[in-house]
Amino acid sequence: MTDTTLASACGLYCGACGIYRMYKDRDTERLERAAREVFHCQPEEIRCEGCCGPFDCLWTPDCRFKTCTQDQGITFCYECMDFPCKELAAFSADRRDIPLSNLRRLAEVGLDAWLVEQEAHWRCPACRKPVDIYSETCRACGVPLPG
Repeated sequence: MTDTTLASACGLYCGACGIYRMYKDRDTERLERAAREVFHCQPEEIRCEGCCGPFDCLWTPDCRFKTCTQDQGITFCYECMDFPCKELAAFSADRRDIPLSNLRRLAEVGLDAWLVEQEAHWRCPACRKPVDIYSETCRACGVPLPG
């Protein structure tokens, strides 16, 4: 069974999100560094169960894409009449165009198939542990990850 909480309105796969990964993997070192150097908070404040997870455990409950889709009564940005809007296009461009590519694929194959694809894609080819979008090497086994 696929975890639908890992599909975001904007097309990012939460299972490959650095914040989600450090929280779910209980990566104390990364949590402490991120809290200190990036977010200026306590490590225990960095929590996320995925963009479609419980509202009290979202990293960004004020996400503009989640708010916009909810206001329009849709789930994903690709369902919008203005897809892709300028804001989504800029957001995607800052993330190697992964969100727009993902949304197009999601529209093509459906949520369950897309989640299965994403789950398989964001794993280390050697040890099969989950990896995040920004990692160059697997944190579990140290193998270099494909670009």
